[in-house]
Amino acid sequence: MCAMTGCSLLGGNIKSTTSYIDIGKVEDLRAANAVANNNLGSCVRVIAEYSNGNGSNASGFVVSKDGYVVTNRHCAVRFKSTNTDIGYNSYEKPLKANYTLVFANNIKYTAELKAYSTTADIAVLKIKTPLLTGEFQPVTFETQSPIYYGDKLYTIGNPENIGLILTELMVSAPSIVLNSSDSFGSIILDGNINHGNSGGPLFNVNSRVIGIVYARIDGQDEDAYGLGCGIPADTIMEFLDKNNIKYQTTPAITESGAKQ
Repeated sequence: MCAMTGCSLLGGNIKSTTSYIDIGKVEDLRAANAVANNNLGSCVRVIAEYSNGNGSNASGFVVSKDGYVVTNRHCAVRFKSTNTDIGYNSYEKPLKANYTLVFANNIKYTAELKAYSTTADIAVLKIKTPLLTGEFQPVTFETQSPIYYGDKLYTIGNPENIGLILTELMVSAPSIVLNSSDSFGSIILDGNINHGNSGGPLFNVNSRVIGIVYARIDGQDEDAYGLGCGIPADTIMEFLDKNNIKYQTTPAITESGAKQ
């Protein structure tokens, strides 16, 4: 059988950049360069310290200028009854926790848990301290481009405690339902998904978020190494809408085909 494994760990320090590169206008620029340049300043390491003494370290990304951050539920939520992100019953409250978010330039912020999904591995944190020099840099969600077999994707996360780094991936399958309780079809990823990548955004070649990393598939009875799983952007945006959290998307297309 194959087991789903969440990711964790922490470390590193990479200088962030904020200028935006339009890859459509720079034909000789590699997509990976643009993804890193455009989005490294939006990605964070998520450090959770729970009241029972346990901890969790993972990845996340800013979705709003006022400091809302998306990560995985299993990276931010623990229940006393199970010591996992799934409680014994639906009425149980999660353990209290202290959250620290570390940006690529090593600036740290405290945060609080604002919401988590019971049907998908998604949680939202809110940075407590406002940014004194302006606004936080959010990612942009893709709303116009479907996902195909063989598409090249990238994630920025913190694999194996080495800091925020860029990893290249490929779409092995755009949508597969892995569990009967899933309310979405997982994006199956071919590439190096490791402990610490959980909660990291999945970018397409246009630097837009098409999903979030939430697990890797570990081989047990049979080898399955090198495969990971992502939650699609539509599921993330539905959850943000439900919780009245604003986020950025690609321009909408009108009936005439013009961008609004």
